[in-house]
Amino acid sequence: MKKIFIIIALACMGYSCTPGATPPIASQIGESTYTPGKVVWHDLASPNPEASAAFYESVFGWTTVPYGDGEKRVWVFKQGDLPVALMAYYQTENGSGEWIGAISVPDVTEATDKAKSQGAKVIRKAMNVDERGSISFIQDPQGASISLIKLANGDPKPGLSEMNTFLGQELWSNDPTQSASFYSSVVGYTAEETDDQKVPYTIFKMGDMNCAGMLKNPAPSVRSHWVPYIRVSNLTETLEKATRAGAKVLVEPSPEIRNGNVALLMDPTGAPIAVQVYNR
Repeated sequence: MKKIFIIIALACMGYSCTPGATPPIASQIGESTYTPGKVVWHDLASPNPEASAAFYESVFGWTTVPYGDGEKRVWVFKQGDLPVALMAYYQTENGSGEWIGAISVPDVTEATDKAKSQGAKVIRKAMNVDERGSISFIQDPQGASISLIKLANGDPKPGLSEMNTFLGQELWSNDPTQSASFYSSVVGYTAEETDDQKVPYTIFKMGDMNCAGMLKNPAPSVRSHWVPYIRVSNLTETLEKATRAGAKVLVEPSPEIRNGNVALLMDPTGAPIAVQVYNR
């Protein structure tokens, strides 16, 4: 797992790229203000970037723009003209992909140091990345992968996501009580339990703003994971596209789970991702 973060971190650093010098992420998505606690960016660590690109283009209509050459090549996923994620190559023993969300914090070094003091493994300490900002990569005490970021030009404007872009992030925790304590300390979240779900559910909040969700990991034999959600307009159509493109459906839509509006997929490289119809 450590190799994932090192490759993404190095790939995002300044170097001679084609096209442009570095992916112009910050200048294209950043506003002038910040929303600490929100997940404001996503990185895909992929063992097969060609297969990943084909999948996300086919299912969500994204385009894939390459930057750099050789081992330093990265790819930016775009929805129209808007960057939605960055992809870098990696290879691990089990050969599976993984999405890594980035939580906005006021000071990356301070938050990373606090995470380490609370039992996290610091995979990559805070560093400044051209055209992006300051970022670090950590694994929380239960092994969930996450990054901490302060974008160079401010965070994306908060609001309901566009179709086929990231809707939110959810922590599947083997120990929700410990996770709530960790992220409250590191990020500043208030952990608020809600009775709107069929299972015990926690919302991570900053003031009145909902930032992320958390539930007890339904697969306790697997380490804790942050699962990203993508907003779609038609769940049946999305699942048909995804399965044709090589995904596995891990959790089928069910009336017991958010009125049948959610499904959990594993993309062709093994990266889990949820899709949801959300119109509120």
